[in-house]
Amino acid sequence: MKIAISATGRGLDSRLDEKFERCKFFLILDFDKNSLLAFENKAKDHPREIGGTIGPLIAKEGIDTVITSDIGPSAFNIFKQNGIRIYQAEGIIEEAVRFLKEGKLKELTKPTVPRYSDWKKNQ
Repeated sequence: MKIAISATGRGLDSRLDEKFERCKFFLILDFDKNSLLAFENKAKDHPREIGGTIGPLIAKEGIDTVITSDIGPSAFNIFKQNGIRIYQAEGIIEEAVRFLKEGKLKELTKPTVPRYSDWKKNQ
């Protein structure tokens, strides 16, 4: 299993970042290889909707699952088209991963935030 996680930091002891597309870091946790890759989200401050850019970049990593708090429609739809399951969580990443393994996370069936332009107006 390979998981992408929106994170505030580079380690499993970091917190989940609330907004997938605007997170500070992405963590890629690969259980088959027992590896963790962390990289900065350099597009997080882009003034336009970025889910259509971020989604394919994450999907091409061969992930099976995404863990995040909130996700917009562009990234959500890209993940669903690629058969990637999306789960909602909050708090410490290590705990969220454990809850995923235990089947305690809610799988998302729709985006949790509206289109970026509408979402940005409400911030």
